[in-house]
Amino acid sequence: MSMRHVSVLLVSLVAAVVGRGGAQGGGTVKVTDGGTQLNDATWECVAGHSIAKRKITLDSGARRYTFQISGCQDPSHEGKHPCAEGNLGMPEPVADNWYWGGFLRVLVNGTDATVCDIRDLRVTEQGSRGAFQIVWSHPDAEVGLRLLMLPGGNHVLADFVWKPTPGVAVQSIGLQLTCYPSFFTAARHRQGERHCRTPRVDQAQPTTLTLDPAQDTYLYYYDAVFDVAAGEGDGPCAALVAPAGVAGGRVLIGDYAVQTELDLKPEAGEARLAFYDFAGLTNAEAGGYLKEHGAGDLSELEQMDFRPEAVRALNVEQLRTEALKLIADAAEDGQALEPQVRALLDKLGELNTRATAGDWIAEADMATALLDSEDLLWRLRAFAALNSP
Repeated sequence: MSMRHVSVLLVSLVAAVVGRGGAQGGGTVKVTDGGTQLNDATWECVAGHSIAKRKITLDSGARRYTFQISGCQDPSHEGKHPCAEGNLGMPEPVADNWYWGGFLRVLVNGTDATVCDIRDLRVTEQGSRGAFQIVWSHPDAEVGLRLLMLPGGNHVLADFVWKPTPGVAVQSIGLQLTCYPSFFTAARHRQGERHCRTPRVDQAQPTTLTLDPAQDTYLYYYDAVFDVAAGEGDGPCAALVAPAGVAGGRVLIGDYAVQTELDLKPEAGEARLAFYDFAGLTNAEAGGYLKEHGAGDLSELEQMDFRPEAVRALNVEQLRTEALKLIADAAEDGQALEPQVRALLDKLGELNTRATAGDWIAEADMATALLDSEDLLWRLRAFAALNSP
């Protein structure tokens, strides 16, 4: 066979490699992980302590969302990582709306999981979807969060899971969300008019809105004064809240921060939300979007499979059967690759057992193993084709 024919064959085999990345149908999501940066504490913690910060950006092509994970690394905190404004912020698209310093806390039996040790933090997908995950080790439960965007999407989908520590009961679990709709009013010595609108009701500051999970499936936060239509503010923000897993909640509509407290069902083990930052849009445009698309976005959120793409597409036993046949077809070349291929299959089998039990770290490790094995599987398929009679 000529080298030209070999090259054509190899190119044609690329699409068949298990775990190959890339979008189907034209849209892509870019994920940028800035890595961990250390700086001396200023406002975050005690002077002289060291603060770790890491930014991860999801870019759907239509909108970029950047998340910042922060925490003090000083051993005096005995395994905790405090940060004055919070440990998970959203500095982009804008600093207000979902607060850049800290917009989300997860409370397990009354204490915040996001200040605890991070067991796992990594990008899990990019291309046809973009996603990353965080797993916190709270004393009473392991808490996981996956954040995901779809090509062309204007919002981020979020999946929360929690597993009680053996021998420990999770009596309560809740989410606290913080936003400053459109403008930092008090900090800029301005007075606004904060609102929270749901499909059921619209209430203005100062009040506490008691939520009905079955009806209040989106929470639209806006300021009637700081409206882009009037040349004021950055634009509003919103959250989708899937009813499953949510027992109730409340929105504390203040004249500065708006705090949302969601009471989750401890026995559910999972809750799903989505976050919108409508920076640049008028109140009417953002509100109109939610009225028209909120139900569809909610349905998509509820049906989403958050597992990494490579894991969703993988059938371990089918891969094993195909790989062993390819080894035989590849003759001597297959024998040379057999130890590596069998080691990969054994690793995937062990990880699959853990992943089937809901282990997110095992799922992410499977996706990584498949990505790292692309060249191995590609060569095996090529040798099998070249050695076929």
